Amino acid sequence: MERVKDIATVAHNWANGIGESARASNLFFEERNIYSYGYHFLIAKHVYSANGGHAVLITQKTYSKSTTAQVNLVRQASRHILQLFVPNPEWSAEELFDKWYSRIKAIAGGLDNARKPEKYILDIQAIYSEAKKYADFFGYEVPEVLQKAGQVENIGQYREVIRREDELRKAQAKRELAEDLRIQKINLQRWRAFATNYIITADGYDYLRLNEDAGRIETTQRVEIPLATGKQFYALVLATIAGGGCNDCKLRLMDRYDVLAINRQFIKVGCHKISLKEIKSFAKKQGW
Repeated sequence: MERVKDIATVAHNWANGIGESARASNLFFEERNIYSYGYHFLIAKHVYSANGGHAVLITQKTYSKSTTAQVNLVRQASRHILQLFVPNPEWSAEELFDKWYSRIKAIAGGLDNARKPEKYILDIQAIYSEAKKYADFFGYEVPEVLQKAGQVENIGQYREVIRREDELRKAQAKRELAEDLRIQKINLQRWRAFATNYIITADGYDYLRLNEDAGRIETTQRVEIPLATGKQFYALVLATIAGGGCNDCKLRLMDRYDVLAINRQFIKVGCHKISLKEIKSFAKKQGW
């Protein structure tokens, strides 16, 4: 790494693409990135859009007086390039949008008791402007909740943003669960075919299969019990349900696993939760 006479030269060389690296005191750059003190604090980096646009992402983080002075120096040296100010130049677009949104929420939450709400609104608009400028450069679409948050001018609008955010998050969680369950179905088929010995389920339940060679019942958590023991326990489960079920049943399976619940929907044994439907399906295949 080239040593130069001062930090101003480091900033100038980085901004103008002079050399591949340079250092003076605690400011240095390598390729597109310029750092303060170490790799833990990225001040800025050159970025390029899909259509050939050139900009620099500049951090809004603060650390020490000397680092703040170096950030200002880098901003000054790169004035001739489009500057995009971001919470952290190392973050992904998703992380940046989330951060801008959380900042706006923090400001908007104070609108209800604000004596000068116009100041809050100006701060919100300034943050949204940063997000929009970043999105426009890269050709990204600003997330809907961030768009709505950027238009907040009163507490009623803020509450509507929060309501919409909750609605979108629930919809996203529903889509993710559906995908997880789709993958679980595939993995469960593979597990039942003995293509794998263990799977993590998405629905919170465990499943059963019979290892005929070993004569043992196996679960998706790789726990196994003798088939005869399973048959005896199945009879106990049915009798307990007929008697109204139990919680904290004061029973142990094989003197090893605590029976925590038996009811018409599921049983809990140790860390296992198995639906009664799965248990009865397994028992039917065994002719019990």
